[in-house]
Amino acid sequence: MWINKSGAKILEIFTGHITEYFTLREIARKLNMHVSLAHKSIQPLIEAGIIEQDKHKGLSLNYKTHHETLAFVEYLRRDNFLKKFKDIRLFAEEVKNKIKEENFVLLLFGSAVESKKPRDIDILLVVESTDKVAFHEKFLHNIASSYDLPFEESVIGFESVYEMLAKRDEKNVMNEILNKHIILYGAELFYRLIQRGRT
Repeated sequence: MWINKSGAKILEIFTGHITEYFTLREIARKLNMHVSLAHKSIQPLIEAGIIEQDKHKGLSLNYKTHHETLAFVEYLRRDNFLKKFKDIRLFAEEVKNKIKEENFVLLLFGSAVESKKPRDIDILLVVESTDKVAFHEKFLHNIASSYDLPFEESVIGFESVYEMLAKRDEKNVMNEILNKHIILYGAELFYRLIQRGRT
């Protein structure tokens, strides 16, 4: 689906807070946009089913469809973020170039997403098989150790993702990530994992 600049800005808010609800006024305020313009911009997203509206007029992201569009918006968020953090961009590129997996997700989560000087930079690598977790923990640590950054690396398999997402009310890594993340690679796969894990 094609989206205009205002639509993309609106979706950046929703993809950054996947399970949260917003009012139209909150969206307008966050974007410093007049409510009528926010309404005009969000309407095509509601009609397309990317944004859902409940009976109380609460707006939320429909993460179950339009994964290509959501991935595009996630990469806009990523590129804006990485303009300020060159070393994290270099780290992400090195992981992407050296990893041998076809299907994986690499993301940043936690305080590093919002803080200019985070105490830790939490990195999560999601790989297909649980059997490959130990190998990729060493792989990721070896790359991270060559950067002068406070990286904290974690690796999990798809099954662990599903298990954590199924426990919606539990405080765990995946539930934290849904509303505080930057996807460095694998955005479309990320949304497919969420779709399956939160059925």
